[in-house]
This record gives sequence, C-alpha cells and structure tokens, in this order.
Amino acid sequence: MRSNLYLLMGRKAQQENRRISLRTVAEETGLNYYTVRAIATEKIRLYPKDALASLCTYFKCNVGDLFALADGPDPQTEGEV
Repeated sequence: MRSNLYLLMGRKAQQENRRISLRTVAEETGLNYYTVRAIATEKIRLYPKDALASLCTYFKCNVGDLFALADGPDPQTEGEV
C-alpha cells in the first residue's frame, strides 16, 4: 500500500489557500507528529484506528482515500504525459 497523505495535504492546502505541513496535520488532528510522519512516509506497519479516523475526518475522506495499492497507478502522476 502507498500513502496518499501528501496528495490529500496538497488538495486541502489548495482548497483552503494555505500551507499544510505534516506538523499542521498533527496539530489540527491531535495526532502525534511522528505517527503522521510515519503514515505519510510509509514507515508504519500497524495503523492505529483512531489515527485513521482522525485523518479521514480532517481530510473529509474515506479510509480507502488515504491509501492506494502499490501496483496500481500513482495518483500523483496519473494523467501526466
């Protein structure tokens, strides 16, 4: 699985016309910064249910939107020529 956290951060930043960093996500969700960073960089093996719920609420998305299958198309480069 591949994390779409940076993609979701970029979309939210554009919609809200502001910069959103991993630290911003951590502060605004109440999650530990290192947990957010581990999810974003795919360095985590077990995903805390409360962290996923907080991220889904923050980004107004479903759990499936947070991740993509590793062998599927990369949503960050999808549509590029």
